[in-house]
Amino acid sequence: MLLSCSAALLLTACGSTATKNGTPSAQQETGIHSEQSRLSADDLLSLAQQSSFDQAQIYRLKAAEILAQEGRSEAALNILSLIQTQRLPFKQQKLYVMLTARLSLEQGDGWQAMQALNNAGSNIYERLNGKDQQILTLYRARAYALMGYHESSAREYMTLARIQTGQSQSEAYAGLWNSLLNMSQEDIRLLLAEETDEEMQGWLDLARVRKEASANLDQFTTELNRWLEYWPTHPAVEFMPRDISFLDEISRNPITHIAVFLPQSGKLARAGNAIRDGIIASAIHNKTLGSQPPELSFFDSNKLSVNQLYSAASEAGAQVAIGPLAKDKVTALQQKSSLAMPTLALNYGTLSDRNNQELVQYAISVEDEASQAAQRAWQDGKKTALTLTPSNSWGNRALSAFRDRWTQQGGKVATSARYNTDTNLALSIKHTLEIDKSEERKKRLVKLLGQKLNFEPRRRKDIDLMFLVATPATARQVKPALAFYFASELPVYATSHLYNGQPNAKRDQDLNGINFCDIPWYLETPPLLKQQIDTAWQSEINRYGRLFAMGSDALQIAGRLRMISLLPGSKVYGATGTLSMQTDGRIQRELDWARFEDGIPVTRHHAQQQAIGQNTSRQSTTQ
Repeated sequence: MLLSCSAALLLTACGSTATKNGTPSAQQETGIHSEQSRLSADDLLSLAQQSSFDQAQIYRLKAAEILAQEGRSEAALNILSLIQTQRLPFKQQKLYVMLTARLSLEQGDGWQAMQALNNAGSNIYERLNGKDQQILTLYRARAYALMGYHESSAREYMTLARIQTGQSQSEAYAGLWNSLLNMSQEDIRLLLAEETDEEMQGWLDLARVRKEASANLDQFTTELNRWLEYWPTHPAVEFMPRDISFLDEISRNPITHIAVFLPQSGKLARAGNAIRDGIIASAIHNKTLGSQPPELSFFDSNKLSVNQLYSAASEAGAQVAIGPLAKDKVTALQQKSSLAMPTLALNYGTLSDRNNQELVQYAISVEDEASQAAQRAWQDGKKTALTLTPSNSWGNRALSAFRDRWTQQGGKVATSARYNTDTNLALSIKHTLEIDKSEERKKRLVKLLGQKLNFEPRRRKDIDLMFLVATPATARQVKPALAFYFASELPVYATSHLYNGQPNAKRDQDLNGINFCDIPWYLETPPLLKQQIDTAWQSEINRYGRLFAMGSDALQIAGRLRMISLLPGSKVYGATGTLSMQTDGRIQRELDWARFEDGIPVTRHHAQQQAIGQNTSRQSTTQ
């Protein structure tokens, strides 16, 4: 009864004092807002169904605002997606843009936020006051970062920093710095060579110094001093990133002796040897660059107990330990209340609790990659997935990690297909696309009508991506099968297992269009160290290439354990990804993304930067 009375009052008001263009007058808006404040979101949505087109948009917007205030962000975004913003008054357009962008960013959906900012946001930007323009600029910077457009994100943050002061300015420069560091070292160098903005030149040069510290920490202080002499008045002198200060301290007081606990015998010996050789090769390479590598002492973790390993390491004078590799021994370390020295384990233990602060866990796991595939697809605006994974423990772990992250973000897994060596992969894909159901419908129609029909099967239309875990031979069957079953346009997101790191355009044509994550060593211009390892261990590189890279990174991380432990968010830029430590003591790897084009992986950063165009930089040039 209350709703019907309120509706009557509101509709009467709309009918009696509307302005010529059909929007409420100022007096009318006051009355409407007063009545709206008494109504629930459901009440307002019911009113929208009874109202004129323009008034319905306002009611829906108010309903979305109420849902957001109640913490029902997904429901609010669903309502916002129905609103025709071009018919809204300026005040409501502003609310729509602010609300949509904020809620989308909170959900980790940069694509949806950018749609609002680029469409309705661009239309009202010039009419906003300075404070609101800054808010939209900040939202654009965050949206670009979520989408992986790190250069554009950095430029938005710099625009923001130039017009802010105090803590806000400091936070904007921190955002700029993080965006630059999410770019590859190669891309930073290319941008630095072409950059015309003097302030951005200084930031890019400092980012280059920071990235190069990964390879030669001993030279970091020298390079930093050179930067300070060349850029004495640059804003970064005042707003110096904290990780720069930590690296300067580490460079002056480096770790000088590391114990390495790896299996030199037993079933993990070959994997352990690849990691060992990666560590040694990295230490030798750093020495050729003028760095003084730490002394390395190796102990067979397959023959010695955990207590014996630490006793031997302490006797040798080690300050930090790398290893062990076996999961059961890492679990044994998790159970201890303290360790004799800071330790970088090369696997994840089975316990979720962190019982001591000395243990850091670093692994190359399919779970990490599956989770990042879910994150990448969500940031690309995808919502409903089908999955294709092996029917074994490896596939189980990948599927579970993908599903957990995907549903946590708000995505839906429509169907999951499993395969093994006996599976007809094409038929499995046909079934998941529900082509067989379409064919059954045709058979029923033919039987009903008693005549032949011109018929083309239709796949299900609710899915907008496939998540794939497969080795190269299996992965090459997927895109042809999708094309045969009328789904050639379906985006595929895969883990690194479909690529062995050796480009072969002829062999990998059938992988065209697949997005996948992998380590920087495989997707960026190969550094000299990788080339040397490829040459020295040709027979091992195809199978153990990522473990050689892991060894190289383990040496880096071991020398920076203090920084990543004491400085939340600090990162190590390594061969296996951008590495940072989570609160549970695990190293998180952020991988590169690429897409097969003409049989060759092309990193997404280059493709994205070309796609942005002038439209997405409009506000940077107008501020």
